[in-house]
Amino acid sequence: MKKTVLIIAAVVFAIALSSSCKKPIGKCAEFFEKGCVVDATYYKPVCGCNDKTYANSTYAECAQVEYEDGSCPD
Repeated sequence: MKKTVLIIAAVVFAIALSSSCKKPIGKCAEFFEKGCVVDATYYKPVCGCNDKTYANSTYAECAQVEYEDGSCPD
């Protein structure tokens, strides 16, 4: 039973990673990595493909989303 749950979780995780943010703005999800290091010392907003503004590119990269420079439109 435990092995089956782990296999299912691994498959779901692999599918989520392979499909994350190869889509237009507003059409993806974020998946934060445990232990991912962000640089909180500067503010240069970026717009993620999930239509969420991140403080800088390191936050978007830790969320594993594609992004464009600048804040997302309101």
